Amino acid sequence: MKLTKVTALLLTSATVLGGLLTVAPATTHAATQENNAIANNGVALPQTDTTKAGISFGEPNPNGNSGYLRLQKVPAILDFGNHERFDSSFPQFTADGLNLSNASNNRYASYKSTETNMTAILNTSDSALTEVNGKAWATVVDKQDTRTNADTQNTATPGDWQLSVKADGPLEKVDDQGNSLGSPTDATLNFNNTAYGETGAVQGLTNEAQDAGYTPTAALTKVSDIKKSVTVDVATTSTSQPVANAQNGEGAGANVFGWAKKDITLTLPSSFAAENAIYQTSLTWTLSTGIN
Repeated sequence: MKLTKVTALLLTSATVLGGLLTVAPATTHAATQENNAIANNGVALPQTDTTKAGISFGEPNPNGNSGYLRLQKVPAILDFGNHERFDSSFPQFTADGLNLSNASNNRYASYKSTETNMTAILNTSDSALTEVNGKAWATVVDKQDTRTNADTQNTATPGDWQLSVKADGPLEKVDDQGNSLGSPTDATLNFNNTAYGETGAVQGLTNEAQDAGYTPTAALTKVSDIKKSVTVDVATTSTSQPVANAQNGEGAGANVFGWAKKDITLTLPSSFAAENAIYQTSLTWTLSTGIN
């Protein structure tokens, strides 16, 4: 009996001793002192560096224009998709990459042969722009009511401007760098069901420093003359087509004109002979006043 008790005691003591050894390691210290460049043989500790993390939606980059009155944004790309072939019975294509009424002909949503359609849309939480939210858009910023110079020809009121658009030529085949390969093809481009919104919160829309602090000097008055549909001849003979005409006193702040992707249509002629190629042109949007 005594031997049994002694053995039990020794085992218990060994267990306790083992526990003490594992929780009490020898103390160690960092070898390099902080705030001492010599001790670190370089830049003193603590040292820092930075990482940028970001995500974007839509098409946030402005075009660089400035002034009391400026064309702030137009669609950078209208993407009519990639398709198996051209069927003259279904000559219309929409800016969401679809062949109208001919779904079986749709191959990719983008003319770059990718699944992502590149026609960007507006994303905004401004309730004044509800009608144009989610649409391809063009923006005219009118801050003429803040004019401070002594130009007697232009009074400090908004309005008296026109927005128009034209094609720079017909569709042409291009290589993978966008260089023309010829084969010009006339077409028709339609912007249907034009939507419109006006907001005085300009910087909230544009995110540009030049709009910081802007506040309209009077109640906003919407642009009254807006074309519900705009038809552009995609041809060498293309002429400017009016989109909107702001009368004197109209359009202070940001004026946004928008179109649903499905309402922007490209119509090819029945004689079009499609090849395995990208066909491309460009549009020029113009903001003018006609004042010389």
